[in-house]
Amino acid sequence: MKITIINEENAVLSKWAGGESRQYYIYPPDSSYAERNFMFRVSVASSDTEEESPYSDLQNYTRYLMMLEGTAHVYHNGRYDIVLNPYDKIDIFDGGWESSATGRMTDFNLMVRKECSGEMSVIDKNCTYEAEHGIHIFFCGRGSAVFEFADEKISVCAGGLFILEDAGGGISINVGQDGDKLIMMNIYC
Repeated sequence: MKITIINEENAVLSKWAGGESRQYYIYPPDSSYAERNFMFRVSVASSDTEEESPYSDLQNYTRYLMMLEGTAHVYHNGRYDIVLNPYDKIDIFDGGWESSATGRMTDFNLMVRKECSGEMSVIDKNCTYEAEHGIHIFFCGRGSAVFEFADEKISVCAGGLFILEDAGGGISINVGQDGDKLIMMNIYC
């Protein structure tokens, strides 16, 4: 079992025309977003403009998108458009689509290579979670969270990411939160 905690200040910051992006985690760790050779990536991006901003072309990836702050109007050219508010809906779409968004917002992104599978959901109350095979990731947008399992007790503050790999046959995790909602992801490669 491998446990990793990544705080906001440890995320890799990059600038783009409409704002900035923070890469929290990329797997495998020696892969590159620019080279598109990763299996999955977790990031937070912010837009400080109301102008329409195109999304990067991510052929061969499925994208999971959720707003953390602000409202975004997301356009998938020729398919559909959707308005996303904080922790309300998750937009799941093909990374190769021609997509863009308008609005000042901060969004949360999970990008999963198509030969893998992923899930994203919101936890809005204390619960017990069964971690099976795969990689389990929790993001704390605001407030704080405590994860208790086996002989471990791990706290994560706002802007923090908790990653559990190689859980083996299964581990029960008691998830306690104080403040806002958690984003939970499971990735199977």
